[in-house]
Amino acid sequence: MMRYPQTGNEVFVSFSLSNTMFSGIGKGTITREEVSADYLKALFSKYGVIVSAKPEQRRLLERVNALYDLELEIPDALKIIQLSEKNRRLVVISVQGLRRVNGSLLPEYTPEEFQEATFSFVKYYVQGRHYDELVAENEKLKRDLNSEIAWRNRVSDI
Repeated sequence: MMRYPQTGNEVFVSFSLSNTMFSGIGKGTITREEVSADYLKALFSKYGVIVSAKPEQRRLLERVNALYDLELEIPDALKIIQLSEKNRRLVVISVQGLRRVNGSLLPEYTPEEFQEATFSFVKYYVQGRHYDELVAENEKLKRDLNSEIAWRNRVSDI
């Protein structure tokens, strides 16, 4: 079923996002981007994947696999995930078009309701360095580059 490698740097996949998923990182910068299923296949092929889903979300995962051919493993029990220095990527499968109670997906839907569901994918990546450090380093590199350009383009008064 699942053809993705085990690398020790797997990408986590979930239907939801919680603060506890990020508590293993400490200070850092989180980037967020919407990605395609084709991008995910390449990402999972390189790093592997660990799915965090409740047993009642089995049919949702089956639908995602059927629509996008992602070959995601369907776990028997919820795996609690926490990003770390080794596991820096999280993909949240966003589900639209299904009824919710208090913002949460329901344990069951009719086949007709499943036909109405649409999915999108958002990748979160945690960089170990804080944004302010990255901005400061970028500014220093720009100053150094401008000095180098000015030195190379100097005009002699001879």
